[in-house]
Amino acid sequence: MRHRRHRAAVRVPVASMGDIAFLLIIFFIVCSNFAREVGVRIQPPRSTDIDLVDEGRITVLIDEDDVIYLNGQEAGTAQAIETNVAELIEGKTAPEGRMVVFKCDRDVDKAVFEPVLDAIARAGGTIVAVGEEGRE
Repeated sequence: MRHRRHRAAVRVPVASMGDIAFLLIIFFIVCSNFAREVGVRIQPPRSTDIDLVDEGRITVLIDEDDVIYLNGQEAGTAQAIETNVAELIEGKTAPEGRMVVFKCDRDVDKAVFEPVLDAIARAGGTIVAVGEEGRE
C-alpha cells in the first residue's frame, strides 16, 4: 500500500513581479544602443585592423542601394551632407564634437562614397569609418 504525501502549496509572491519587470525594461533601454538608421541595412567592409569607438552624434550612412542618410534621414547628395554636417558641428572645437561616424555597405562603389567622404572633410568633420572585424 502506498501512502501519498501531502505537500504544502508553494506560494510565489507575485506582488513585486511588476516592479521587477519594469526595472528590467528600464535597464535594457538604458543599456541598449538605439540605432539611428532603423530599417537601413548595410554590410560593412571587413578588416583585421579595427578599433572600438564610441558612437558619434553625427552618423552618415550609405546603404546597398547607394542611398545616403544623415542621422537616419535620407540626405540626397554629397553637397547636402557637407551643408548639414557643417551646421551640426558649427561652434564645436573638441574632436569628439566634430566626430562623424561613416558607415557604408561593402558593395558601394567608390564613385559614390568618395564624394561623401570629401564632403564630410570639407565641412570640418573628423571621419570615423565603421567596419567589421574579420578577414579582408
